[in-house]
Amino acid sequence: MNRSGLSRFSRFRGRRARFEHDRSDRAAQDERLRVLCRTAKQAGIDTTRALAERLARDGVDLDIPRLAGLKAALEGEARPLKPDVFEAGAEIPADALRLVERTLDGQLAIAGFAGFSGRIANLFDYARENRAGTVASYIPELARQDPDRFGLAVCSLDGQRLALGDAEQAFCLQSVVKPLNYALALALNGENQVHRHVGREPSGRRFNELALDPDNRPHNPMINSGAIMCAAMIRPSRSVTDRQELVQRFVASAAGGAACGFDEAVYRSERQTAARNLSLVKLMDEHDAFPEGTDTDAALDLYFRTCSLTLDCQGLSVAAAMLANGGVCPLTGHRVIDSRIVRNTLSLMLTCGMYDYSGEYAFSVGLPAKSGVSGGLMIVIPGIAGIALFSPRLDRQGNCVRGIEFSRRLIEDYPFHIFAGVATD
Repeated sequence: MNRSGLSRFSRFRGRRARFEHDRSDRAAQDERLRVLCRTAKQAGIDTTRALAERLARDGVDLDIPRLAGLKAALEGEARPLKPDVFEAGAEIPADALRLVERTLDGQLAIAGFAGFSGRIANLFDYARENRAGTVASYIPELARQDPDRFGLAVCSLDGQRLALGDAEQAFCLQSVVKPLNYALALALNGENQVHRHVGREPSGRRFNELALDPDNRPHNPMINSGAIMCAAMIRPSRSVTDRQELVQRFVASAAGGAACGFDEAVYRSERQTAARNLSLVKLMDEHDAFPEGTDTDAALDLYFRTCSLTLDCQGLSVAAAMLANGGVCPLTGHRVIDSRIVRNTLSLMLTCGMYDYSGEYAFSVGLPAKSGVSGGLMIVIPGIAGIALFSPRLDRQGNCVRGIEFSRRLIEDYPFHIFAGVATD
């Protein structure tokens, strides 16, 4: 145990939300700005442009919402770096100043971002060469995807960002949305109510298997039956379209305000090939698994709608980084969900997030992740960053082949496995 009483397994820490920072008085803020400018000059940074260039070199995106005040202070022609440039901090929140301090101290979430970016690009190119797998065909609209699409994006807790390939190509989230639906269901209903109706054990079976646990519940929220159950608990008294809009707003908030769309064609395609999921609903209904009074048709419809939501890799990487940051979005600085909900969500992503390959992925990669049959993959590196990939080529378990390849190579190069610290002094 360390001094805080936490084990080495609990070493990850997120950044606080903007409103969670302690307020400092004007005198303390002025002194802080003087120290910051002095530190910058010692590092050879004596103009606003030089500081902006240093932030950019370290991967910090000044266009993110929570850094709007800092960007305004630094943009334009180069000026001497003095406290009055920042208007005594009046328009720049404390968390933005802390980010500048961490940059100057070399303490950003991803140190040596240029080298990291180069290595990630190499791993991306390596994974691209893997042309195994096939596009999902049981949903006709997904079968039309270009199998050679490949995108990747990274977002760190400090808003350091990297995008490669088709990172701006929007795709249907499919099962990648399940952790977010589960988190929303927890926020709306509480842990006890949600897990009264859905378990938290790996099923050891296919994601759409007609099976329940010994208590006649879906095994976990990461398989179809469990995700339908979570959908049933998202504002059940409202219309399906209102509920869809709520989920859509929640996903967009998690993604830092990224455009979260809806693919009508995929939704209709899913509705037309719904026999297995209809059977799952009937099985659960027969065993009284749903909360009393549930409109099961509406729950299933909402499930299809949420699977048909769209994001690109850049937006999805931000949602993953929000989870890595304990529920605080690194782009906006706003708390999206409670840290306890994040803990529960990541636990189930680690044990159940990769279909019936989850055990192997947890063993060999050791990171919470969630895949989808559209080819999406969301990876959470707790306390560091979120990664999103998109490639429609799937293995027999329904996971993105190139995403698996990238994950394996990533862990070989970086000690991101959650138990990596156990093997070091």
